[in-house]
Amino acid sequence: MKALLQMVTATLPKEVKELLTKVLSKMDTVFEWECLFHYVKDNGKTMHLSDDIFKQASLVIAREQEKAGGKLAGTTPVQIDGKQYYSKCISFYGDNAFDYVFGVSTVYFDAEGNPVGFYDVYDFDPAPQKKRGGKEEELVEQMDLLAKSGIGKPYKILYGIHPADL
Repeated sequence: MKALLQMVTATLPKEVKELLTKVLSKMDTVFEWECLFHYVKDNGKTMHLSDDIFKQASLVIAREQEKAGGKLAGTTPVQIDGKQYYSKCISFYGDNAFDYVFGVSTVYFDAEGNPVGFYDVYDFDPAPQKKRGGKEEELVEQMDLLAKSGIGKPYKILYGIHPADL
């Protein structure tokens, strides 16, 4: 991973490299690294989750839905391509595999309560109700400043069934 970091950051200013290294040191998975590199290098291009990553995320989704009272607890009905689905914002904060990627994301469920779609925007906006710790929120604010200076661009993350206009 160190070689990948050097390759991706080779043309960036020293202070940007230092900040990215600091952020990457907090990340626990290759997927989190990939998402950050996508942010820095892919100019806002939409990312589509692999089946494997969605299956991993579905474990977190199931756990969060169980805590909420069941598969469709707290969901909102939504029509997608003329068919009935349900949507809900799911928090990934506190999950080591995804907390530096998703934060709070919109998940789409079928009538049986199975997750079938996903939508998020990878950006560095402040966390709602200070869900992140102080140091993590400080890193997010620094990354947001980088985006405002033209280094890095927010992008959509999609999977499966979701409204076409996202």
